[in-house]
Amino acid sequence: MKCNPQSNNIVRRMKISALVGISLIFILTGCHAGQNGSAGVDSLSGNMTETSTDNRVSPDLIAAMAAPTDTGSLTVTEEMINTGIQNPGNLYRLMNVMERAAHGEEITIAYIGGSITDGSSASPKDTSCYAYLSTKWWEDTFPDATINYINAGIGATDSYLGVHRLRDDVLAYEPDLVITEFSVNDYRSWNKETYESLLRTILLSDNEPAVIALLLGTEQDYNYAAEHAQAAFKLSVSTINYAAVLSEGRKNGTLSWKDVGNPDGIHPANGGHALIAHLLTQFYCNVLSEINTAVYTEYVVTDDTLTKSRYEDADLLYASDITPVSMDGFTQTDIPSALSHTDGWATTTAGTISFEITSREAGIVFYQTTDGKSGQYDVYVDGVCVTTIDADYSGGWGSCCDYVECYKNDASEAHLIELKPSEDNTGDNFAICGICVGY
Repeated sequence: MKCNPQSNNIVRRMKISALVGISLIFILTGCHAGQNGSAGVDSLSGNMTETSTDNRVSPDLIAAMAAPTDTGSLTVTEEMINTGIQNPGNLYRLMNVMERAAHGEEITIAYIGGSITDGSSASPKDTSCYAYLSTKWWEDTFPDATINYINAGIGATDSYLGVHRLRDDVLAYEPDLVITEFSVNDYRSWNKETYESLLRTILLSDNEPAVIALLLGTEQDYNYAAEHAQAAFKLSVSTINYAAVLSEGRKNGTLSWKDVGNPDGIHPANGGHALIAHLLTQFYCNVLSEINTAVYTEYVVTDDTLTKSRYEDADLLYASDITPVSMDGFTQTDIPSALSHTDGWATTTAGTISFEITSREAGIVFYQTTDGKSGQYDVYVDGVCVTTIDADYSGGWGSCCDYVECYKNDASEAHLIELKPSEDNTGDNFAICGICVGY
């Protein structure tokens, strides 16, 4: 499913105005740190650590924490909260981030996902999207901290592209907290593996950020939330399930799509973005309220995986990163995509191009256009045609990036990838945005 991107801005840093909100905080039962809700954190290995007699966070700061995001006229019920905070997970890293923020340190919060994360259908998108709204809670609650906000949402991208662009778009900023959102755009058979690899890559990065799996849904219950929840549960990652809130609300009549969604049936409107942010910030309130009394388990990334997780050491290579073996009719040029780098390769004469790559998996990111000028290309790996790319998206919602997988192995191997016009090619234009690789 393609989600219309509303902006080409990949990374947006903004300092949110400070405001200390004083409110009574509704504390959910069963959300104690060190518990997994329906899934016990005792499945993780680690050392049990009692909190010291000294408070980690000032009780005055906790009492004055910001309220969960305001949802306006939309009533948020206890049932919605209980359903939405599906699994608190292991809170060791998140509590550490909160403690550092309380001490006035610099904290970076990053979001990676599709067009919903980018803010599509929020108005104005930069300040009404769930990512901005939920980050504002941190600024309001920790006025002495510097809160950096990274929004790496790109419309029409799934967790395959997400895990490959993760290094440049998120990890380069050394985030302390990362919220992942791909459950609306994931649908391909390999997305369970790409999403698990995405979570593991973040968790295993050097600065050891906290991670939250945000599971979103559509009006017709289309989503990949169940598969993503399995990966998050395996890793004891905190899980906020907005998709389940939508589904339950529709079934019991407490929430309708018109209350929260855009007429396209996919993107949340302002009410939906506010509700998503409310679920996230209510979860933050619960964790912070218990930080001085909790017994928590030090987080250890399990070696056991649901899939082969072959995308963990992944990257997205642009023209500045790799030189083609041969080019006939292609030139290195700027591609007007929403990716964080736009240097790629393009032809207007139905040319050919080839790359030699040593990796255990590889894919081609290409630019689909609605102008009727882009054609169809066959992809060859070591002389064998493995797939065909159709870059003609006439009649679609807009030009965008898409991708095809070329090969996937259990071990890194050298392969020659060639792209040639198909026999029934209908257009002379073709653009390559980048090469996905996994080492």
